[in-house]
Amino acid sequence: MFTIDKTIDITAPLARVRTAITTEAGYHAWLAQDADFDGEQATFRFAVPSDPRSVTFQVERCDGSGIAMTCIAHENNVSWLGTTLAIELGETPTGTRVHLAHSGYRTKNEVYERSIEGWQYFLRSLSSYMMTGTGEPYPKAA
Repeated sequence: MFTIDKTIDITAPLARVRTAITTEAGYHAWLAQDADFDGEQATFRFAVPSDPRSVTFQVERCDGSGIAMTCIAHENNVSWLGTTLAIELGETPTGTRVHLAHSGYRTKNEVYERSIEGWQYFLRSLSSYMMTGTGEPYPKAA
């Protein structure tokens, strides 16, 4: 199995970053404008007209140190099925360390490679959202 492992330090209080990764409004601001999150399940839709994708995660843990969830359903993204996404938070002297691990990929295929790029992009979006109030989430389908 393969894992995408990324860490970023953000100059923002841990409580604010926690809100961004554990609320629907937070996900809308930095990850996907077309997202549903109720604390037990999260569905993120990345709608490209020629290749719509969505993933639904079952939340396994959501607490003060972060969130962990397992992909239980997909649309056109079978490589994510059964994978686990964990976003762990830790306080630093200047803000918050965000550690993202997306594990359980069976092969290093095109989806895995795109996901590496995607998580780098979305972590920058999270940082931008925390620093400026504006992230770069995936837009809703027209």
